[in-house]
Amino acid sequence: MPGEAQERARLRARPDFPWIARQAAISLSDAYRGNLLLTRLLNDRGRFVLALLILDMHLEQPDSPGLTTGRLKAEAVALDVCSPGRVSAILAAFRVFGMIAPAPDTDGRRRRLVVTDKLMAIHRERWRTMLKTLALVMPEDGERGLRHLDDPVFITPFVHTLLEPLRGGWRPAMDIPAIGHFAERDGGLLIALALFGVGLNGQPVSISQLARSFRISRSHVVGIVQEATGLGLVRRVDEAGERGPGVLPEPALIDAMEEFIAVALVRQMVAVRAGIAALNARAAA
Repeated sequence: MPGEAQERARLRARPDFPWIARQAAISLSDAYRGNLLLTRLLNDRGRFVLALLILDMHLEQPDSPGLTTGRLKAEAVALDVCSPGRVSAILAAFRVFGMIAPAPDTDGRRRRLVVTDKLMAIHRERWRTMLKTLALVMPEDGERGLRHLDDPVFITPFVHTLLEPLRGGWRPAMDIPAIGHFAERDGGLLIALALFGVGLNGQPVSISQLARSFRISRSHVVGIVQEATGLGLVRRVDEAGERGPGVLPEPALIDAMEEFIAVALVRQMVAVRAGIAALNARAAA
């Protein structure tokens, strides 16, 4: 997006940005750690994009089509996010966990759904994590975003703007290929965040610890780590001793994750500004 590359470069040129990026990674990783709803329902690229699609449809004007299973399936398939069957499975899980609910509709042929406060709260908590980090590097944008997260006039364009590049076909892996290996695997991005977060202290993270933290199987973590090792993104530390066995990030993964956090922060900045523009328009009306 025009101007965003320059903003990312400006962030990464800050001497303190490696520390700031790691604090964001640690905070995000901690938010997921041990949380079954987050790790099983909202943790990979497909489910992340799908969740934003759900929010965007839910926040449309009352006279718009709104959120329906059929519409969500059609858009998810068109964007190559996931299959219709996976949409059905995720929506069923969301309903079981009280994250979406059926809504009355004057059109009897349409079965509308609405997002519950439970799902909105999960997203707001993640956004707060990123906006607190944004406030460290762009204080005005970060602080304004934090102040207005509960205002529907702000949140509607905020969500729409976060989704817009993804709806247009952009994916972070296009700019950061190393992210693709993790983002396409269940729990993969959580593993990358956790490894990046410990990159400075040099203390390896064990396979078992990663599996327990994010409620995924040990064999699944082993598969992700083995592939990442072959790509030069992580290394295994198997010898006994003070550091103990485990996994550490290689410089290629550290660089990729710093860029990923920079991308996420700039996307938050753009979304905040869209939300503030809507608030200003309301005030001027």
